[in-house]
Amino acid sequence: MATPYSSPMELNLSDTQKDGLRKKLVAIYFDEFDEEISDFKANQLLDALLGALAPAIYNAAIQDMKQFMFTQLEDLEAIYTKP
Repeated sequence: MATPYSSPMELNLSDTQKDGLRKKLVAIYFDEFDEEISDFKANQLLDALLGALAPAIYNAAIQDMKQFMFTQLEDLEAIYTKP
């Protein structure tokens, strides 16, 4: 089911992971807004946030890993290149 926040990249979380995130979201919502949020609304909000944020976070992680690997390859070349 497509939502306005869905993206072609799906983030597959286990039920345990999703439940933990939902509980954190409920706690944060209460701490920040001094209001309780139902599990249904928390799940809807979580799905929307994951759909909107997951691709950007994933892409940033890929860029970080590419930079790390590039640095490691440069180090290998410097170490193992004969003068």
